[in-house]
Amino acid sequence: MADEADTYRAFIQKVGTGARLSEAEWLFHFDHQNAGARDGVPVGARIPDFVLPDQDGRMRALGDLAGERGVLMAFVRSADW
Repeated sequence: MADEADTYRAFIQKVGTGARLSEAEWLFHFDHQNAGARDGVPVGARIPDFVLPDQDGRMRALGDLAGERGVLMAFVRSADW
């Protein structure tokens, strides 16, 4: 597992340099990013309330953010987490 983490760290460093990536490197990235992916809840289904930090570190509960018509959420994966 440490070898794969080191390989991915090296990939991220290469991306940061702006160097051209090979097809094999892109496929490695795709496989790494999608390892263990699962389906989420169906579109339109209700999810349980949860609390997560916002971009400023303040804890926000889903129930506090949702309005009369619901809430639109976007989850973005980052390379530095």
